[in-house]
Amino acid sequence: MSSEKIKEVKAASEDAVETARDEIEAVKAHLERLITKHIVPALTNAGSKAENLTDQAVANAKELANHARQDISKQTRGPSSLVSIAISGVVGFILGRLSR
Repeated sequence: MSSEKIKEVKAASEDAVETARDEIEAVKAHLERLITKHIVPALTNAGSKAENLTDQAVANAKELANHARQDISKQTRGPSSLVSIAISGVVGFILGRLSR
């Protein structure tokens, strides 16, 4: 190979390297614009939706807990009041019988 051919090959390879660098920089800039314009707002939107859903889930859980507490309270109060009435009736009956 002659020295001129070597210089031509070297110049061609340097041009190819420079072209590849320029293309990589263009792709990098395009990717940064894509992320900035589309991905970041979408993630922000998804985060706010997730926060809203979390708040709703917490509110629903609190409401369910309150309903369960009220249901349990009603169930425990019902029989005890009936038992109190029954005991009062039996005690009244016995006292009535003893007072005669």
